[in-house]
Amino acid sequence: MRIKALTVAAAAAGALAVAATPASAAPNWQTVSTNSNWTCTPYHTHSVSDYVKFKACEVINANNDAQVVLVVQSTASVAVSIGGSVNSSYGSTGTCTTSTLNPGFTRGCYGSTVPWSGTNWWISATLTLNGVPNTIVV
Repeated sequence: MRIKALTVAAAAAGALAVAATPASAAPNWQTVSTNSNWTCTPYHTHSVSDYVKFKACEVINANNDAQVVLVVQSTASVAVSIGGSVNSSYGSTGTCTTSTLNPGFTRGCYGSTVPWSGTNWWISATLTLNGVPNTIVV
């Protein structure tokens, strides 16, 4: 009975620790679900393929925190190799490891969430497709 109580207490403490952790960028590509907090450039065609497009987005939440996201979309008939990075003048940065993007998928490389500064700002997003980098700077 005592072991069961300790197990329950440890699980509860672990859940609280995870819940208290702030959101952060991951080094892996993630799914993308946009809403009204997202402001994005139009899609740009990558120089390697007319079927792989990418854009730079800035996401600003109600607390005036922001992050930069590189969004990649593939309509190619074959899988491609992607890597990416994002940066901003206000400190949102991130690098996503090289990964396979299958046909018909959209993925995002998310920068860190930081306080947003709207003064003299810039954002950049670099997509490396099959070893060739292309960059958007806004």
